[in-house]
Parts: sequence; C-alpha cells; structure tokens
Amino acid sequence: MPASELQPGSGKPSPPWSPGDERPASFFQRLYFLFCPSPDFADQKFRDHRQLTIIVSAILALLWPALWGWDVVTDPLGAANTITLRLLFLLTFGLTLGFVFGERCRRSLAFAGLLGGLAMEANFVEILNRLEGGMVYGLAGFMYCMFLAVLVFQCFSLALNIGYTVLAAALPHALSWLGLAHDFPHLQYAVLIWPAAALAILTQVALAYHYLLRYQLQRQLELLSNTDPLSGASNRRFFMPQLGREMVRARRMKQKLALLMLDIDHFKRVNDSYGHPTGDLVICRVTDVCRQVSRQIDVVARLGGEEFAVLLPGSDLSQAVGVAERIRKLIEVGEVQSLDHGSFRFTVSIGVAELGPGDAVEIDLLARADAALYRAKESGRNRVLPASAGAGAERAGQNLAAI
Repeated sequence: MPASELQPGSGKPSPPWSPGDERPASFFQRLYFLFCPSPDFADQKFRDHRQLTIIVSAILALLWPALWGWDVVTDPLGAANTITLRLLFLLTFGLTLGFVFGERCRRSLAFAGLLGGLAMEANFVEILNRLEGGMVYGLAGFMYCMFLAVLVFQCFSLALNIGYTVLAAALPHALSWLGLAHDFPHLQYAVLIWPAAALAILTQVALAYHYLLRYQLQRQLELLSNTDPLSGASNRRFFMPQLGREMVRARRMKQKLALLMLDIDHFKRVNDSYGHPTGDLVICRVTDVCRQVSRQIDVVARLGGEEFAVLLPGSDLSQAVGVAERIRKLIEVGEVQSLDHGSFRFTVSIGVAELGPGDAVEIDLLARADAALYRAKESGRNRVLPASAGAGAERAGQNLAAI
C-alpha cells in the first residue's frame, strides 16, 4: 500500500478515493476508480450514455447489412453467399431493444454486449471467407470493431471497454489459428489494426476520465445545493424530497419510519449573551451530536434557524424516542466554549412522530412531529415528547410554512 494511501498518524489505509471525496486526487487515483467504479458512479454513467448507445447501435444494425453493397463490389459472385450473414447483423437490434427496456439490467447488458460484439466480428470474418480476396480487401472493415467500444460501450466500465477492444483485436488472429479465417494476413492486419486498437483504448481512457471530472463537479454542485453551509447537515431542499421518498418506500415495503424535530432552547438568549459566532458553534454542536447518535441510513437536516430534523428509516416510535433521549442527554451534559473563553451548556426540545395512516404527504408527518416539539417547549423544554395523531397539526403546519 503506498504511503500516500495512509491516514496521517493512523497507520491504517484510508478508504479508496471516490468522486465525493474532498481529498485531492491524482490522475492515477482517478484512473484506478474508473477501473473499479462505485455502484453509484457505474449506474449514473450507464444512464447518461444509454441514449447514445441506443442511437448508435440502431444505426449500426442497419449499416452492417447495408454494407452488402461492398460485398457485391468486391466479389459479385461470392456476394450471393453473404446475404444471410449480412442479415444476421440485424440481430444487433436486440441489443438496442435491451438498452431501451432494460435500464436495470446493466450487468446483463454489458455481458450481452461483449459477447454480441465478438459474435458480430466473427460473422464478419466468415463473410470475408466467402469473398474472393475478402481477407485482403476487408482488413479496413475491422476498424468498425475497434471503435465499437468508443461508440456503443461508453455506458459500461472502462475495464470492459478496454477488455473488449483487446479481445476484438485478437479475435481474427485466434480464428485464423483455429482454421476459421482463411488466408488471413497476420502481418498486414497487425500493422493496420493494432495501432487502431491502441488509439481506441486511449480514446476510451480520455472520454472516461473527462466524464469522471464532469461527474465529480456535478456531485460537488449537488452537495453544495443540498447542504447547509454552516453545519454541514442536509438542508430543507434536500430533506423534503428525501422524506417523501422514504414515506413511499416505507409504505411499499411495509416498514416503520420515524421523524425527530429538534429545537434549541432559548437560542436567542445564547446569541444575545455570547454573540452570533458562538451561536453558530451551538448549531454545529447539535449537528455533531445528531450525527454521532444516528446511523448511516438516517438523515440529519437543518430546516432553518435553530430547528433540526432527523429522519429514521426502519424505526418505530419507541425506538425513535430512545434515539431522541440519547441526543437530548448528550447535548445537556456537553459544554460549548464561547469565543470569549467562557463555557456554557444548553438544551434542546424534541418532538417525535411515527409514520401513520393519516400522513398522506410529507408535511403531515412533519407537522405532527413539530406539534410534539411545540408541546415539549410549552411544558418546560429540555424534554422529548411523542406525537399524537392530529394533535396541534394545524399550528405546526403554519410554523413549518414560515421556515
């Protein structure tokens, strides 16, 4: 393991670089990622290039049979024996339809595309076998195979693209050694096609690398637009659609879903007594505690001002109350160092709600949790209260609309 991959002072290897990583990345780290991409990156790359693949594969499905005209020009008599083989290229439409209707079958399509491309090349070799002088005049036709990965397979991983290009370049040699490519001119083919294969591989690397840079920039922009700049928590713009998706998923999978609404007690007093910069430290402290207690699948968000939300997929009301109590106690016993070197403590009030039959849209669940939060503040603050169906929802909805 290179020394650069070690975390400073830890002696343990750091996680591999990914596009969402804030660490600077070298060209070789990005290249390694392209060969071993994350599932999210691979899925997004597939979606972004799928339309191009559909268009190009459909054009090729028509172009290759139409090149029977080249067979006629090369050998008018032999061309009569290649009509059926040329029509086999129409099977490429099967791959096109796969990309149209099989968006979720990326791995299967990659395997089918690899085998299909090699099968089409073997079919072309047999066409050349049936034409007088076909192997000599048809060498340039293998260029189509070299750039198939560049044109069609950009939606797949760089490793598959390069692997296909190498296999496609080597296949005619192998068919000749097996006696399936008659009078194959190895030297002429190698001088013409292998440099083209190398150029195709360099093109694939360049295209994949620049796509990664664009993907990384897009991720950073999404992160900036969905993150509260002060606390680093998710913002309302991200949280509300995520809450809606989790509600739909919970109902579809018949799972539990809970929501915490937190509010810093007497936050205005903190700002007035210690200043707004210290108030910012308090907000960051709440975010840190929520993240410390939450799981990786939970969502911590700052909805505005001193109000926070924590979304707990798979948790029922009692489990969510337990999480809320841990958050409340950790904040209560912790101290914040103000900028004038004095320390103080603060508390939070928390309302808890579980997804119920009456929660038709996001604002319904959010309003019930906010109503419980309001009751917690009215009953003395620094406490956790669960929501009851419909209690205070109208007032809470008005509060949320004002955020």
